[in-house]
Amino acid sequence: LIEAGLSEFQVEIGHIEFFNGLMEEAGLKEEDRKELRDLIEEKNYFGVEELLSKQDLPETLKESIIKIPQTFGTVELLKEAKKVTSNQTALAALARLEKIYQILSVYGLESYVTFDLGMLGKYDYYTGIIFKAYTYGTGDAVATGGRYDKLLIQFGKDAASIGFAVNLDALMSAMERQKIEVDTDIMGTILLYDRTQKE
Repeated sequence: LIEAGLSEFQVEIGHIEFFNGLMEEAGLKEEDRKELRDLIEEKNYFGVEELLSKQDLPETLKESIIKIPQTFGTVELLKEAKKVTSNQTALAALARLEKIYQILSVYGLESYVTFDLGMLGKYDYYTGIIFKAYTYGTGDAVATGGRYDKLLIQFGKDAASIGFAVNLDALMSAMERQKIEVDTDIMGTILLYDRTQKE
């Protein structure tokens, strides 16, 4: 994104295992877990609250899950999130996010990063970090991606992977609105021919 000329953008980073850890602790049925995942991804705080009101869970755990759609912000958020759970899967996810932040800080990129523990993705194949990049001038993410450990096995290779995609339409739209010119040295060529010519 920097190479494309953007200077004002944010990469939101989440980790699916934070949610999975709280779900392990909650022991919800698969259909409730899936509905809860969708509600959290949509940031539907009231929907989450209503679904959990029907569940027989400890109040502290309910409160932790209810807060997930609103759990986004700076690296300080990760320290606060550690206080709401003792689940080892969830804590390992938070530790991983802190490590990623430390690495990005070494490269001087920490100002581009925020965290969102309610980012779960539309697809359930993500198994680790998940991220989306936003900039002004477009309502869509200009890049999305994440880790998926079990996806490639469906295509014959058992390997963990991480991937991302850049939404070129959104990126070009944002660049145009931000008045960022694309530097190119491509020379245009026009081919003219007469239909009567055979060669």
